[in-house]
Amino acid sequence: MVLSGLIRKLGHQLAEIRERALRSILCKVEHDLMGDADLIRERLLFVRLLEWFNFPSVPMKEDVLRLLNRLVKYPPAVQHLIDLGAVEFFSKLRPNVEPNLQTEIDGILDGLFVLLSEAPVLYSASHQTNQTEKDTFVFLAVLVRPERLSQTVKCLKFSTFPWLPLTTTDRHVLSSNESSLRSSNQTLIWNTCELLKDVIMQDFPAEIFLQRPKIVQNLLSLLKLAFGGDGKHRLALQAVSCLQQLCIYLRNRLNFHRDPHFFSNKQDMISQNSSLSYCHEVRVIHHSPNPSPGSSSPRPSVVGRTGQRPRGDGQDWDAVSSSGSNSHAHINSRISILSPLDMGHIDLPELETENTLELQFQQLSLPQFCVFILESAVPLLKTGSRQMIMRVLELLAEDMILIGEAISADIWDDNSLFAINMKEKLLLVFGSLGETMCYHKSSVDLEQTEMLLVHHRMAFVSTSLFAVRLLQTLLPVEKVR
Repeated sequence: MVLSGLIRKLGHQLAEIRERALRSILCKVEHDLMGDADLIRERLLFVRLLEWFNFPSVPMKEDVLRLLNRLVKYPPAVQHLIDLGAVEFFSKLRPNVEPNLQTEIDGILDGLFVLLSEAPVLYSASHQTNQTEKDTFVFLAVLVRPERLSQTVKCLKFSTFPWLPLTTTDRHVLSSNESSLRSSNQTLIWNTCELLKDVIMQDFPAEIFLQRPKIVQNLLSLLKLAFGGDGKHRLALQAVSCLQQLCIYLRNRLNFHRDPHFFSNKQDMISQNSSLSYCHEVRVIHHSPNPSPGSSSPRPSVVGRTGQRPRGDGQDWDAVSSSGSNSHAHINSRISILSPLDMGHIDLPELETENTLELQFQQLSLPQFCVFILESAVPLLKTGSRQMIMRVLELLAEDMILIGEAISADIWDDNSLFAINMKEKLLLVFGSLGETMCYHKSSVDLEQTEMLLVHHRMAFVSTSLFAVRLLQTLLPVEKVR
């Protein structure tokens, strides 16, 4: 039972969990708490050990190969490996690992070939494998193509921000706004976007929205309403405005983390969070044209104080250290402004305990966020609204600055799985930009009113300029083949 649980964890998405499970198995084997006979009976173990090399991060490669080299001495283990296509798998893997690992792979292949020649029945049995297992073998063989084996991501200038924990109250704030964005009530969505711009995005460090990306994902979904009727395009405009402001704040936070004046050797949670109390004088406040309800000052205080909230890292007035009725009053006054509409009650629903490792795995890196905006916003350049196109271009301009700070031009030479995924998305974005330019160019050639002709000409020129600047950022001339 214990072994089965450890084997399942060998396929976990988090490298730390995979590594811990492998170390546990090796430790039990080393201390004779688990024998080779126990391992060779577990077919899933061999599947997981082969899949080990398909993850973006591959620690303990030598330990995995040594374990396989040890188990390959037993016919049942050889049977499992042959059924899974291990011969072709290791043949393709061998040229793409270090010389010392190639020796381990040679030992594994020698064990497979020796037993194959001695017991032909093992080979014939491999052809009786069911289709699902054959599909697994094909999947493994495809993923270890040489061009995909690079595990080092070389194209990133910046990936993820330092992790920030939140208090329960702050989590409720984000959860409330996230659920409001999913409402079918257009007025509620509109007011929630206003609240995000006027309060929430100014109260929380911008990276919080990447580390807990549901609000960002909902805003990106709202962009799809740009082509809708019944005033739904107004919600898309609001989402564009929110995302643009978030891009600006992310750039500020990026500059903050790069500033040597704020560097600290201490990595504990308190010092990390306290460093987030950045000066309000440095922050640029963007007023929305329609102030949210109850906002009488340029920057309303979420906790109901007349002064400005010092930071949004969960370590402020509403922290656990607050005591007595004052803390309770602060929380209640904060809740009173959470919803864009009047709230009939202030009871907060129970939230599940946070799984930090799971959240960190689900967070968006800065490059992912930038590319997601490109994917969602570029199609909006085909709309017939001049206001929409101008606002989207403003968003894309801010996004392009972040792209230049997060992704290097080496992405086209990077063979890591992350870079391959990013390249595929960027190529689709460039294709969408080309389609947009062709659309506006062809519309100019048609007989239309002067106003529409001007609209298409401006859209064509603006989209073309953005495409050129994006190419200059990501694809210098010397890299063009």
